[in-house]
Amino acid sequence: MKSPLYWLCALLMPLTTHAMSVLPQTAAEQTVTADATASAELVVSQGRLKDGSIQTRFLFRTIEAIRGTVPAYFEVYAPGGIYNGSAKADSRLPALSTESTYLLHLQINDAQLAFYNGPAGISPLNTVDLDALRTLASGLDAGADLSPFEAEPMTMQFSVSSSGLLDNSGFRRFNSPDRDEPIPVYADTSTLPSGITELQALSALSNALAAWEANSTILFNYSGTQTFSKSAEDYGSVDGLVIRVQFHDTFNHIPDNSTTLGFGGAGYYLAAGNGGTIDGSPFNPISFGYIVLNHPKSSLSNAVTLEEVLTHEIGHVIGLAHSSETSNESDEDLSEAIMYYQAHGDDRGASLNSYDITTVLKAYPRNTPPFSYDRVLYAVTYPTGTLTNPEVNQVTITGFDLQGDALSLQVDSATESNGTFSLNASTITFTPDGYYGDTTVSDPSSTAYARFRGRLSDGTNLSPFIEIRVVGFRADSQPSGAPDGIPDSWMNTYYGSPNGSSASADTDGDGFNTLQEFQLGTDPTDTSSAFKISQFSSNTLEWTTQAYDLYAVETSADLSDWQTIQIMSQTSSETTLSITDLPAPSLGKSIFYRVRRSQ
Repeated sequence: MKSPLYWLCALLMPLTTHAMSVLPQTAAEQTVTADATASAELVVSQGRLKDGSIQTRFLFRTIEAIRGTVPAYFEVYAPGGIYNGSAKADSRLPALSTESTYLLHLQINDAQLAFYNGPAGISPLNTVDLDALRTLASGLDAGADLSPFEAEPMTMQFSVSSSGLLDNSGFRRFNSPDRDEPIPVYADTSTLPSGITELQALSALSNALAAWEANSTILFNYSGTQTFSKSAEDYGSVDGLVIRVQFHDTFNHIPDNSTTLGFGGAGYYLAAGNGGTIDGSPFNPISFGYIVLNHPKSSLSNAVTLEEVLTHEIGHVIGLAHSSETSNESDEDLSEAIMYYQAHGDDRGASLNSYDITTVLKAYPRNTPPFSYDRVLYAVTYPTGTLTNPEVNQVTITGFDLQGDALSLQVDSATESNGTFSLNASTITFTPDGYYGDTTVSDPSSTAYARFRGRLSDGTNLSPFIEIRVVGFRADSQPSGAPDGIPDSWMNTYYGSPNGSSASADTDGDGFNTLQEFQLGTDPTDTSSAFKISQFSSNTLEWTTQAYDLYAVETSADLSDWQTIQIMSQTSSETTLSITDLPAPSLGKSIFYRVRRSQ
């Protein structure tokens, strides 16, 4: 029986959320420049949606107003947080715990109360000299009146774990590097820090990206410059998996009086495990990232400091928290990390230390998690007898791993409506519990009559969840008592009768029998309708497809040892897929390509 495989041979010669980069400032210096300073206890934090963007509301109980008029309870807002199943990690969002007490430096920003310099404006109450601050404040002006931000008392926590990443509710990472796919990075250089040329800016960005790539498995692809029509953080995931780096803050997202040099963050889905599970820790998948720099700050006019700040913010984008938010940190490994909350400004540039490298490898280890793809199934049902071609109701999970590890499939769950799933190695069989007429769910991309969920394991790490969805049923009554797995409606379409052709017949003489033509979605009566290469050039390969099928593009130098170069799933109603930038052969050698459809 001919395998549904088609190949073309051709000869060609030739990587915890939190906090932004800030200039070092003491608690006394911040008391002078902030609008108000108070000690307070965090009562509750809660996510909300404002103007399409997620932010977190913090409710505090005042302990003491040190400078300014501060009500008994007041609310402060910060970008980022969790709301309605989605999340946004932003370096301006502090990691605070309810019932803990803090010294807060506050500012009024866009008719809301905000943390002055984000997390850098917050200190655990037991780490500051309150008497000295009281004495200092007595010689200053009265400060701001925060009465408009008074709130009624109400209860969520957001914390950074000791791993340097977010805790188990918020570990996040890009999982595209597990597929050897880089993350596109766009830069807005339309306005730059004083004295910085575009060449210097892009060189700093390139070095910052390279530092994380060299010490983990994360991959980036600088995709060019764009002039963003709004702040980088406001784009969200509208244009897919992209990191946007804005070398300016002309949209005024950073208050003028702050010492913030820049902020960075990412949006991610609250789907722990769908970003892969690494050594037992489930990660959420990141959907987009952003960085905004405070271009008027003179420190950014130094190209090496600019490079340091970019490296720090990229760390936030890819999932790292601060190494420490303690001023005068005594642990040198933490204070000297690129992820320390204060910029060092010591000409280190894009330099990672042991803390940074150890932490990033927790999210992007050298042993990457395996991966595969969701699949859909239109189950064939029959009234009596035994299905003579049971493979029509089977899906084989093809797993991939960049290190070539042996993989095993683990069952997570199954929603067995209208039938049951069974697993044999990596092949899943769905057995309908009755004879159903032709029907399809309204949206095969998300809804289903039955679902199977599992994950691939390489012995250490787990893939994101893989889902098999039964999205439709097709009735097959012929041959009577021994149905062949080809639906009556399909036979009627091409042959005018449910018995129009046998499953093994090759009606159009194209090398594929009737059953294979059904599985491939091709016309069994038309020789030109086939699973085939439809276009080939030195850098482009195109082939015919059907919706929701999975295809592997492979290459070989000898027609014996084949290597997968890309896996692609047809998620639309288009009838072709293509790949560009094909790998070139070694000098004086041949190279061959083929496309394989997974069952």
